[in-house]
Order: sequence, then C-alpha cells, then structure tokens
Amino acid sequence: MNVTDFIVHLLEDTRKYTLGLVGDLSDKEMVFQPQPSTNHALWLLGHIVTSEDGLILRWCGGRSAMPQDYRQLFFMGTRPQADPSVYPKKGEVLRVLAKVHAQALKVVKGLSAKQLDARPEGYDQMPEGARDLFWSKGACIWHHAMHEASHAGQITLLRRLLGKPSRV
Repeated sequence: MNVTDFIVHLLEDTRKYTLGLVGDLSDKEMVFQPQPSTNHALWLLGHIVTSEDGLILRWCGGRSAMPQDYRQLFFMGTRPQADPSVYPKKGEVLRVLAKVHAQALKVVKGLSAKQLDARPEGYDQMPEGARDLFWSKGACIWHHAMHEASHAGQITLLRRLLGKPSRV
C-alpha cells in the first residue's frame, strides 16, 4: 500500500464511522444539546464539512465546494444553536458532506508523495500558528482525519446521553 492509498483508506474509514453514528438519529436528536451552546450532532456534521473543504479542497486543491452559508453556520468559533430552523436539514448536510468528501478524495488521489510534502495553497497568508500545524498538504489531510475522528467521539457521547447504543 502506498501513502496515498493509506490516506484514502483513513479518510474513508473515518467517514464511514461518522456516518454510522448519525444514521439512526432523528432530526430532533441531531440538535440535542446536553447543555446550552454545546456541540450538537448537526453542527458537528456541518463543521466536519468546513474542515474537509478548507483543509483538503482549498489548501490542497485550490478550490471550495461547500455552500457559502456553511462558514457562518459551522466554522470554528461559531456557537451551535438549539433552534433547528437555523440550520439546513440533516439530509441536506449529509448531501453536502458526501459531495465535499467525494471531491476531497479526488484531490488526495491526485497527489503524489512529493506533492503531499508541498506547502498548502495560501500557506504564506496563514497565521503563524496555522503554518506550524499545516506545514504541508499531507499535514492538512492528516489533521482533517484526526479532527473528524475527534468530533465523531463527541457524537458518540451525544448518542450515549440519548440512550442510543454504541457503534463500532
């Protein structure tokens, strides 16, 4: 297995796990918050979209595929709202998640090992702290996979608080 195949496998397995966690959650359960302003599953899915779009599509491929309003709704630093009418429906977020993921996989599959070591698009405009984290396209992709897995862990906790069974 080469490094690109490994990365694609990592991204696909992480996404499969994330989707398995939300598949049986109702629209009401998707916005469950154990206390005000904590992340809910719908916000987490949208946030995963913004991560994959930014870290892989924009910084590794030079383009974006997510709707404009997703930044205002789901980007780092936004506060999850309890009102479901603020957000697109679960099905719409899942469609955007699938679209961005398919395009991200194409970008990753098109990168050689040398390109994975290259600086991301816009590296020179990144804040210094971001340059330390995202020093290469490969680091951007790796960070997205770990970021999604971290948020999948949050969804796992939400499932448990809702009385749902764990997923493996």
